[in-house]
Amino acid sequence: MNATVCWAIQSHRDPEQVYRLVRTLRRGSRGPIVVRHDFGCCPLDGAALAELPDVYLLPPGAPVVRASFSAQSQPYLDVIDWLEREGIAYDWLVNFTGQDYPVTPVPQIEAFLSAATADGYLRFWDVQSPANPWPRRKARKRYWYRYRLLSPGSERFLHALRFLTRILPLHFYLDYGPYVGVPALRVPFTDTFRCYGGWAFFSLRRSTVVYLREFLASHPEVERHYRRTVAPEESLVQTVLVNSGRFQLVDDDLRYIDYSQARRGSPRTLTVSDLPLLAGGRYHFARKFDWGVDCRVLDRIDREILGIEPG
Repeated sequence: MNATVCWAIQSHRDPEQVYRLVRTLRRGSRGPIVVRHDFGCCPLDGAALAELPDVYLLPPGAPVVRASFSAQSQPYLDVIDWLEREGIAYDWLVNFTGQDYPVTPVPQIEAFLSAATADGYLRFWDVQSPANPWPRRKARKRYWYRYRLLSPGSERFLHALRFLTRILPLHFYLDYGPYVGVPALRVPFTDTFRCYGGWAFFSLRRSTVVYLREFLASHPEVERHYRRTVAPEESLVQTVLVNSGRFQLVDDDLRYIDYSQARRGSPRTLTVSDLPLLAGGRYHFARKFDWGVDCRVLDRIDREILGIEPG
């Protein structure tokens, strides 16, 4: 019998694309589907989701601010807390966004996780090691600084003031908004608690998810630190789990994401030209898809990769 997989979706746009993703998952899986939607960006019809069994739309949370703790880290932790409070049974938690889509038949994903000996699949690297793929200063500017988000429209003033960063201990992070950072007086990282980076999507066994929740509850200083960083979703989970030494973690998130042409942190939008790569069976999910860019690609994935009729 296959493991029970909980599918956690975070969305903020394109409701019809979200509905389609949920329907595709429901056709291939009996596991719970949890949707956390940013209603501040667009509406999402809960009744349309409620028509499907074991699909849960969480109530609106705090306003989402891109690249902050509220963007992806807090919603992910909220889903974990909600699952525990509600007593929802699951063996694996797989998270992704409303712009992702499976590129392996869903029953095969479940069978893969059921047979897995590992405890988790996620990208991770020690940000201070030679193997770190990020530019040399990227992690330090993200996770050794404390940031404040200025009001919208401040970017042009920060651009004009960038010369100050050469003479003062300041950093302006403008890819995601007008963030101003200063070096943190204290960080949680030590020789025995290393800072790890990675990507923000994980397939984790429940034991690792529960450990993450319990660790943050017993080490509030770690969460407090990450709340004032930029893009904590690309470090927090990896840092806690890898440093624990308790789990067998595979450095592979089983997703296809093309960051080679990223713009302001957003990966390249995939189209039908990417189908040969996606059909190779190497990946469970791919991102990102946008109906406004290519409205045919999901139909082709359904027919040619998933073996189902589009819908």
